[in-house]
Amino acid sequence: MVNVRLLQSCLLIMALLVSVTCYSIENITTKELVLFVDKSKGILGRPIRADLYGINLETKLSDINLNAIEKKFGISIDYAVNNTSDERWPNKKVQILKFKLYPRNTGAILIPRLKVENVNTKEQTVFIEKGKTSSPTVALETNTPYEQQQFTAHINVLSSEATSQLSINKNSLMDDFDSLPLKFERKKNAAGFYELKIGWALTARKNGQLKLKLPPIEYSVSGVLRKKFYLPLQNITIKALPSYLPPTIPIGKITIQSHFPQEGILNSNSISYLDIHLSGNLSSSYKLPPVLRQLKSNSQINFLPVNSTHSSSASVNNLVSIVKHSIPFKPLESGFLNLPKIQLQYFDPSSGKITTLTHSVDDVFVLSVFWKIIFFLATAIIFIYIIRICHANWKKFTFSKMKRKQAIQLLEDKNTENIKKAIKLLIESEHWPTNITINQWAKCWKNKYQVHHTFDEFINTLSSCFYSAADSSNTNELSLQLISLIKNKKTL
Repeated sequence: MVNVRLLQSCLLIMALLVSVTCYSIENITTKELVLFVDKSKGILGRPIRADLYGINLETKLSDINLNAIEKKFGISIDYAVNNTSDERWPNKKVQILKFKLYPRNTGAILIPRLKVENVNTKEQTVFIEKGKTSSPTVALETNTPYEQQQFTAHINVLSSEATSQLSINKNSLMDDFDSLPLKFERKKNAAGFYELKIGWALTARKNGQLKLKLPPIEYSVSGVLRKKFYLPLQNITIKALPSYLPPTIPIGKITIQSHFPQEGILNSNSISYLDIHLSGNLSSSYKLPPVLRQLKSNSQINFLPVNSTHSSSASVNNLVSIVKHSIPFKPLESGFLNLPKIQLQYFDPSSGKITTLTHSVDDVFVLSVFWKIIFFLATAIIFIYIIRICHANWKKFTFSKMKRKQAIQLLEDKNTENIKKAIKLLIESEHWPTNITINQWAKCWKNKYQVHHTFDEFINTLSSCFYSAADSSNTNELSLQLISLIKNKKTL
């Protein structure tokens, strides 16, 4: 009887030990994934701090896939602790991942479940307001660009701060896109607010339905960072290029300009330069079409090795890639130098077709040193001849002006002799023969100047005055009329 009771006691103790052991093992190996956030309400551009705890997980939290959250939040990882302890989970292996969540939109935003090793976090909702600054808006130049076509994405923010500014990390990379930043612009609108604008020039590397994840925008006031905006994901449809396009053809409009930096006539057998500038809305200047192979030496010209520079110029609204060719050459003959026409091809996204551009370099005149000397001497002779003619005409003009002035001075004395002398001075001022009669002078005057209908009567009276005695009143009147005739003369 005693043995039976002893056996029952032993079995009971063993069952209790097995039960406790199983419970302990289950408690030690239980896996959990817990997400804590520091607030349930926030402001757009300001972070929500999050702590992700992993209990008894084999997977490192630093390797966790956060794509489910990244659709609605920008994520900035602070640090991870791979093995620690926590009194909330005694005797368990604890991992911690600390990160910041930046909401991409305002309103009620759901933080979705995260899943690791068949354990999930709980869904949580945070409420986001825009704050004092406006919500950033994304303006795409086009939602359906071609593959390799450059297009722009601009970010616009409205602020009341005069020293507010937007900035972006110039080294930020975007999946499936080449990107280069554009310049920042701030301007005051009619309502007294400041319109802030910044953006990128983008080029898609492949076609299809793509999600454009723009890098974060930093908003600062007086150089102090105030907010960091993570922008909503953009759905972009990238069109495939036509299959017939050569792989090297530029995708985008190209312009070409040319000029000779030296002015005037070129010297034969001396080095001169031709500058050719190519530009286009391309992501790289090395995608601009080659043109130098079209410039070949011939009997008129000898081309020398070219110096080329590549650059890009970013403005507020676009990015232009530029190639500058400085082409040295020697003209070999005198005369007009006819350079070959340059042809360019590019794919125009607006029309969806290949465009051919033909550029003609301006003709330039070339002379040897010998012919330049001859040309210079001939020009000098012509110039001297013109100067002499101008000088003679000037002397003639000043002589005539002086004679007419003397004639008026004589006429102001108002006597017959002075009238005769004044007529002679007028004849001299016009370089007419000095021995002509008063009637001959009148005829010459009528052929050159406009006269009044009483002119003939005036000449008859004047002639009578010369050959007969005239009273003083008649002489005074003739003098006044002659002075008026001189001062008011008008050439026919």
